[in-house]
Amino acid sequence: MINIKNKLTACFTLLISVSAISAFAQEKAKPVFKDGEAQIVSAFDTPDKWIRHDLWVETTFDTDGDGKLDRMHVSVTRPVQTETEGLRLPIIYETSPYFAGTAGDVKGLFWDVKHEVGEATTVPRVHPEVNRVGKRPIISNSLIREWVKRGFIVVHSSSPGTGLSQGSPTVGGINESLAPKAVIEWLSGKDIGYTTPDGNEKVKAFWSTGKVGMTGTSYNGTLPLA
Repeated sequence: MINIKNKLTACFTLLISVSAISAFAQEKAKPVFKDGEAQIVSAFDTPDKWIRHDLWVETTFDTDGDGKLDRMHVSVTRPVQTETEGLRLPIIYETSPYFAGTAGDVKGLFWDVKHEVGEATTVPRVHPEVNRVGKRPIISNSLIREWVKRGFIVVHSSSPGTGLSQGSPTVGGINESLAPKAVIEWLSGKDIGYTTPDGNEKVKAFWSTGKVGMTGTSYNGTLPLA
């Protein structure tokens, strides 16, 4: 009789243990905050499983005059749980004209200030080609290793006329403000994302909470304020 009770007790204990393990396994990953700071979540700290993809977001301007609205090249890095568990997360976003590379400092790139006032410069202007750096779907690796493991999605975009973004580049132009505005609107649910720069296949940011924080240093730091 005692032996039967012991076996029943053992079976009951095993059943409870299995149930507890099953419940733990089914618990979905989510961001953790302590003292106002986002903590590293082991389920998110899996770089080999992070989802990285790119797309184009349509803006409201046409700076290259081709009769079509310019589209900005955007890259996304997000935890796998946004795909497998339906998890939606906030965004950390940086845009820049520098991500795809810059031209070398060659003679004639800038105006020669060493000439008499009112006289034309004797140094002809040149416009060197910019050799794009990086490969799709990656625009930049900045911010990713620090924030994805803490439960954020990291988004990058190339400024108008740089990298694979359409349009003409400017310095301080209104299009530099309207471009990230369009990306934020897409992240907030507006239906203006496309799989290609010229096609009609749409992409939705179903993994976004719509909460977007922009960041940047130096010139990149001025773009969120523009």
